Amino acid sequence: MKIFNEIKLAQELIRFPTIKTEDKGIMKFLSKKLNSIGFKCKIIKSKGTGPKSALNLYARYGKSKPHINFLGHTDVVANLNNWEISPFKAVVKNGYLNGRGSQDMKGGVACWISAVSNFIKNKKFKGSISIIISADEETTGFGCPAVMNYLRKKGEKIDFSVVGEPSSNKSVGDEIRIGRRGSMNAILTVYGKSGHSAFAGSYINPCTALAKIIAKLKSSTLDNGTKFMPPSNLEFTKMNVDNLSENVVPQSASAKFNVRFNSKHKSSSLKKKLSKIINAVAKKEKCKTKIEYRVSGEAFYTKPNKDIYMVKKIVKKVTGNSAKLNCRGGTSDSRFLGSIPRLELGLRNSTIHMVDERSPISDLKKLTKIYYNILENYF
Repeated sequence: MKIFNEIKLAQELIRFPTIKTEDKGIMKFLSKKLNSIGFKCKIIKSKGTGPKSALNLYARYGKSKPHINFLGHTDVVANLNNWEISPFKAVVKNGYLNGRGSQDMKGGVACWISAVSNFIKNKKFKGSISIIISADEETTGFGCPAVMNYLRKKGEKIDFSVVGEPSSNKSVGDEIRIGRRGSMNAILTVYGKSGHSAFAGSYINPCTALAKIIAKLKSSTLDNGTKFMPPSNLEFTKMNVDNLSENVVPQSASAKFNVRFNSKHKSSSLKKKLSKIINAVAKKEKCKTKIEYRVSGEAFYTKPNKDIYMVKKIVKKVTGNSAKLNCRGGTSDSRFLGSIPRLELGLRNSTIHMVDERSPISDLKKLTKIYYNILENYF
């Protein structure tokens, strides 16, 4: 049975220009690789960014419990101009693997598959290893839910998941994510009564009401945070008044805001809390409001358990780092895993989404070793 080299495999993956939900043949390529070491693979379609469907991969080795999973993605962000080395050439130079996706996260995918190929060849074990690779973590986020829906229909249960997002900061394994904050966007529109600004009392100014609502929301404490998550935070990101004349009070005014919320909240309860504050101010100002919410992801958190402490111990053994458990960062596909216990552990995030993204070769080798040890200890 073949053992895949993480550097060579990462280079092969980077050479697929999988921007947004473009597949370019990468899922068939991965299926062929995984089939060759005994995995059964299923390509699952989901909605893409264009007319074509996005292609996602579910691969499983074994049928019995316990079932450990790896979650990753093959899509990359654009930002492809002014690179010193072409972003999809995957050149190794001066101890670095250069290319779009080297850190986020084709490098991490390659490390896991390399570790798995080595583990399967050299160890007999009872249990299952699966891999979920989505095509749209950076964009639509439809891929992972499509795979999870497939697993529910098949009655497959994952016991523990390792998410390969680039969670490390200054060195591999110095941070491990055990959760993520939720993210919710909103468009708030305030309706008043238009009129000439010279005739006070004949109009109801929605700008004034909006300003008071903003002040009230910003001065309201949503919570005091948790052990691993900071206090929830609301930020206004855009304001708009469609008004071409300085001496006319407009009919409406709108604003957009984003809330990063911790595990003390569900989006449903947070909506009620915010809407109550907004409507109370609007009522005083004799205005009406409309609020449109869009939830990017709920907050989630895995209470540190034996598997998480096992991984922490492995990181210490391989790297010398005493990994900090935290819930930093934005959203990831991990938000779609429901109640599955999981952690995020991957390469450094020092150049992700940047021009000239690159990863030290030594980081890739360390991460592969960590992943191998996780498999060895898990089973």
